[in-house]
Formats: sequence, C-alpha cells, structure tokens
Amino acid sequence: MKSVKWFLSHKITLAVLKLGLGFVFIAASLGKIMDPQSFARDVYSYVLLPPGLVPLFAAVVPWIEFTAGLLLMLDIKPQSSAFIINGLLVMFVGAIMIDIHRGVEIECGFFYFLFPKEKIGWNTINRDLIMLAAGLVIMIFDENKIKMFGLIKAKTAKK
Repeated sequence: MKSVKWFLSHKITLAVLKLGLGFVFIAASLGKIMDPQSFARDVYSYVLLPPGLVPLFAAVVPWIEFTAGLLLMLDIKPQSSAFIINGLLVMFVGAIMIDIHRGVEIECGFFYFLFPKEKIGWNTINRDLIMLAAGLVIMIFDENKIKMFGLIKAKTAKK
C-alpha cells in the first residue's frame, strides 16, 4: 500500500495526470467554443435541462472546461481545477446514465470536433470514470507547495 501511495503522490505521476487531464478538457472544450450551436443541440438532446437554460449552459460550460484544463496544465491551483473537472465529470456521468436508463441513443458531445458522431454508452461512462479517478488522485495527493511546475511559489501560512 505504501508503494501505491508513493507512486500516486510522486511528482512525475501527478505532472502526467495534470497535463493529460488538462489537455483532454482543453481539447474537449475547443469544438464547443468554436460551434456553440452544435453543442447546444447536443445538450438539448439529453432532455435534462429546461430549454431556456440550454443556451446559457452551452455558452458557459465549455469555457469552464477550457479554463480548468488550462489551469491544471499550468499547475495553477491544481486541486481546485481538478475539483471543478471532477464536478463536471460527475454531472456528465449522471446525465449519460439517466439517458442510458431511458433508452435514449444520442451523440455524446464531449469530444465534438474529434468524434462528432460518438454515441453515449458504457464506454463513455468508463472513459469519464477513468478521468474522474485521475482528478481524484490530483485532489488527494497533490501536496506540492510550489505551483506552476516550480515557477511560482505558493504562499505558506506563517504562524
């Protein structure tokens, strides 16, 4: 168990997870930012939000994804960024599970510009759960006092 904790808390493991998860969220946000109407159609197809909230959701969420991903890649407040990303992932998994339960077959919309016709399903949930696990590792094990990969020192409380 000690070796697992050592591995998960190792700075290289954490750096790989932060860069990888941040990149995925930046990549996922770009298609939505460039084509918000298509993303809004995907959000409408889930039939989970009141129609009046869909345009706001489609306009705001991609920028949250982009910002959290960028901050995670730059190692600026990585635990907070991972918390935001994990919140988004829980929301996405919940929405997908609801529509799978309903028997609805729709396009995912997460990687719109890479996989525009990707259907939701258990593969989508598994992918999101793997990203959630990476985010949890960052939230739990990232204890570095130096942020932005050593370029900026975090302030420490003096007592």
